[in-house]
Amino acid sequence: MMFCAGQKLNVKGTPPKKTGEPYLYLFNHESMFDHFMLVSAVDHYISGVGKESQFSWPIWGFLIKKYGAIPIQRSNLTSAIESLSLAEKEIKKGISFIISPEGTRTLSGSMGPFKKGAFHVAKNTGVTIIPTGIIGAYKAKKKYDWHLYPGTLTVNFGDPIYSGDYKDLTVENLRDLVKEKITNLIS
Repeated sequence: MMFCAGQKLNVKGTPPKKTGEPYLYLFNHESMFDHFMLVSAVDHYISGVGKESQFSWPIWGFLIKKYGAIPIQRSNLTSAIESLSLAEKEIKKGISFIISPEGTRTLSGSMGPFKKGAFHVAKNTGVTIIPTGIIGAYKAKKKYDWHLYPGTLTVNFGDPIYSGDYKDLTVENLRDLVKEKITNLIS
């Protein structure tokens, strides 16, 4: 997908190897390329959560269902919690996940506020968090622009945050810690 759109992938940092431990990759959401970047840069199976309406799109909806992605209805808190509970069950089975704490792609190129759902998932599962910075994807494909702009897309993996590192943090403190780490990765 990225190659066909004229994009080159650059990987910084070291993505963790699959060692029987699931990971929760938390990233800033710049573009439709983000998911492709992460899947290309990681050498093990990862799934994710995605906006519910995507699952009804022809071809794409079929593919993400087959890949094991979980639909999330962001505007309905009860439904969103149910979706994240499904992700927790999969993490407990050993499946790694990608989640953007922003919940949606940026409209400005700047990182938006982080929602708490992904951090509840982390606290409830004790999963190792991998802060991940996405760079260049916003310039390549903005949310409301159908044009693709060739360039270099960078995935910057931060140091893992193990459950022991955050077990005593509140959800809000963990959110702030991860946001700070992602901010540093994209700076």
